[in-house]
Parts: sequence; structure tokens; C-alpha cells
Amino acid sequence: MDDLRQLPGLNIEQKDFLNRFYDRFNLPLGAPYHITNAEKFHYQGASGGSEFLVYNANKLYVCFSAFFSSGAAPNNVVGIVGIYDELNAVNMEMQTSDIVYDPGAANILFGKQNTHIKNIYFSRLVIAQYTYMVFDGYRITF
Repeated sequence: MDDLRQLPGLNIEQKDFLNRFYDRFNLPLGAPYHITNAEKFHYQGASGGSEFLVYNANKLYVCFSAFFSSGAAPNNVVGIVGIYDELNAVNMEMQTSDIVYDPGAANILFGKQNTHIKNIYFSRLVIAQYTYMVFDGYRITF
């Protein structure tokens, strides 16, 4: 697919997101950012060891939807997803958790079962405590 803005069935949020993405990254040939390939990409599996964890200056991900989950029992650690931009700088960090009170230990624990992001681009992710992920979107290369 040469231009993701031509995909059928896009909702208004996706159209707006893609218009902003293309305005920023589809510059003339020879510019630092000129999209050469947009590959449909779906990933479902372990977050550790996935290609999303490694920065590559010639690659971005267009994320229509990503879920992060953990089947681990509640503990004292917050689940974190760090979203990095094209320059490998933190663009956004999410710390999402369900607070669970353990009366036996008189302690507050973090459940961190699920978190979800959509309509965002990133170069890489830093994931803590979320062991499983599902990604639906595109891998963009320059």
C-alpha cells in the first residue's frame, strides 16, 4: 500500500491521524523522512524479544491498535509502556494499573492486567511488567 490514507474503511480519527502522519513524514525524495514502504503488520505474542523493542532510524510503526496484558498476580510493581518517537526520545509513557488492596498483607498492590493504545506512531517501545501484546497496524520504512 503506497498511501495508507487510501485504505478503505478508515474512521474519522484514523483519517486525521494519517493526514498528520503523512504531513510530517512523507517529505520529498532525498529528505530525511520519505516513506518508501508501508507494510501491513500484525503481531500477537510475547512482548519481550519482539522487534518493537529495538530502535531503527529507518523504521516507524503506525499503530491503529495495540493491547498490552499480563497474567501475573498483583504485585508491588506498576506496568509501564514507554512510547518513543522518530528520534528515539520518549514521546509518552503510560503507567496503567489496577490498584488492589491485599488485606492479609495490609498492602496496596498493582493489578496491571491490560492497557490499550490506538492511533499513534512510534519507533520503539519500552515495556515493563506486560508480558503479552497484540499490535495491529503498519511497519513504515524510509
